[in-house]
Amino acid sequence: MEPEVVTEAFDEVVRLVLRHLTEPGGPTFTAVMCLGRLDREGPARLSALGAAEGVSQPSMSQLVQRLERLGLVARVKDPEDGRAFLIAISDAGRALVAGRLRARHDRLGELLATLSPEDGVALRSAMEVAGPIVRRLIETAAR
Repeated sequence: MEPEVVTEAFDEVVRLVLRHLTEPGGPTFTAVMCLGRLDREGPARLSALGAAEGVSQPSMSQLVQRLERLGLVARVKDPEDGRAFLIAISDAGRALVAGRLRARHDRLGELLATLSPEDGVALRSAMEVAGPIVRRLIETAAR
């Protein structure tokens, strides 16, 4: 397969997710990604969180302040360094992440229901192959 075919397919998936599966309004895409990371990986230092999300420390600091005001994150003492703080997701933040994930899955389910049975089988088969490969790409990109 030509690399252009794969990159174009990924671009189409990104467009589907960003334009048709995300909820308008509410926290930004970056904020939701940050909350999702905190939910999956646990509390993190501001600098580490910014680096992981590819955001400058000043931008991450502003984002965390907004999320704090919304009650979605809290600063907690770093158990390894009592002078430092970690950013932790709150229960409200977890609820927001879970709600957005449910809404995205519901919307995708609605779209998948519009496929013909043949297209559904083909897509399911393709995803069984592509899913593990995409997960490996995510792990590689995270390093």
